[in-house]
Amino acid sequence: MKNFLMQTFAFALLLNLLLVVGCSKHSVAPPEPIAIDQLPAAIEKAFNKAKPAAKELATQVVAAVQAKDYSKAYMGLQTLSTHPDVTQEQSRIATGAMMTVNDLLQAAVSQGDQKSATTLRNYQLTK
Repeated sequence: MKNFLMQTFAFALLLNLLLVVGCSKHSVAPPEPIAIDQLPAAIEKAFNKAKPAAKELATQVVAAVQAKDYSKAYMGLQTLSTHPDVTQEQSRIATGAMMTVNDLLQAAVSQGDQKSATTLRNYQLTK
């Protein structure tokens, strides 16, 4: 009987531990698309204090978005989202921006833009 009580106590302790770990407040929200008019400011803010290589890439992405060169912006965001020097939050922002630019590229493809079609095709091939 004593062994049964010890096993029950250990099980209850393990269950509580799993609940505490599973309900941690450190979980990160999944990325969400960023409105195109807010995208440059969001990237600039997220990468303001980034290491020089990541910050330069972010600057290039912002310039491409402002020039409406979404193919170039998309390729830059792909690189930026997986860059070794970016934080988890910076990667989340880059991924959200990539979702927005992907939507813009798809809209351009539906209007016959071959450059956008090539960009998306290349992404699919390297994925």
